[in-house]
Amino acid sequence: MIRKKILVAEDEFITTAALKVSLEQMGFEVVGTVDTGEGAVKAAAELKPDLVLMDIILKGDMTGITAAGIIKQQQDIPVVYFTAHSDDVTIASALETEPFGYILKPFDERNMKTSITMALYKHTIDLRLKASEERYRTIAELFDDGIFIIGDDCLILYLNKAAGHIVHRKPEDVLKKQLYDLLPEDWFREIRSVLNTVRSTSQSTRITQEFAGDRRHFWFDITYIPLATAEDSLEPQVMMVIRDVTDRIEIERKMDREGIVQIEKNMEQFQILNDQIINPVQVIKTLTELENGSYQEKILEQTSIIEDLVAKLDKGWIESEKVRNFLLRHYRHGDILDDKD
Repeated sequence: MIRKKILVAEDEFITTAALKVSLEQMGFEVVGTVDTGEGAVKAAAELKPDLVLMDIILKGDMTGITAAGIIKQQQDIPVVYFTAHSDDVTIASALETEPFGYILKPFDERNMKTSITMALYKHTIDLRLKASEERYRTIAELFDDGIFIIGDDCLILYLNKAAGHIVHRKPEDVLKKQLYDLLPEDWFREIRSVLNTVRSTSQSTRITQEFAGDRRHFWFDITYIPLATAEDSLEPQVMMVIRDVTDRIEIERKMDREGIVQIEKNMEQFQILNDQIINPVQVIKTLTELENGSYQEKILEQTSIIEDLVAKLDKGWIESEKVRNFLLRHYRHGDILDDKD
């Protein structure tokens, strides 16, 4: 089993020696010891330890707290404080660097091993979570749909590039701003209403919302998904997945209108054909039946063919009328007629 590497930052020689022996007996590898904050920062960059055991008071101008903050920012290496100082001011200052543990001198070997083991485990979990978040973030950036994550007071916690295109802003210029600062007031009211409903019911919802612009209307297909409430949040976060469907709906509406007009024209043509064909055919058929000529049978046979064609035209007329009424009923264009059987 690979031993975890520990860097010790302690300015007392005897304590450093005792720590080195204890840590190695616990199964850790002490890769270095330093007695200044500057030395701790440099050693962390060079040695890449798995954890830094840091005294708060060190030699030199840099404190252990300052060194820990730099190491966390530059190397993302977990730090466990090892100190005799437990006053509120020192602890509050140390907590700002988000340490992975706080061990008071004189140390107890069992408690120290537990604290270091827990710190290493927690850091491993944090790295996995960061890697997972990075994967999901990468996937989100590839989406054509806009993705927003909305927090308290409609604060924008995240948006992808596609979402930036929707609001015509760069994502970095929009992040951590309120949604109501980016949208027209009437647009924001409609979105906030749905956000409130999703938060109160904890149910996802998907709707197509219409918004009025200066010169045209816009339609967005929006899915609202409630997320878990963060520790520092008052309300559940909500993810909004947005797709601009304006062009599609405008085309559909145009096709609906033009489709009905074309059907009505077809119906008129069917009726005209019926009137212009069936009447002359009936006259020919009647005269042929009165005259018992040698071509009577042939003429009647041909008129029957024409009558069959007219019957098919009538059927087409009826079916066109049914389609027209269906479109009128569902899309509300023009006047609805009674269906034909």
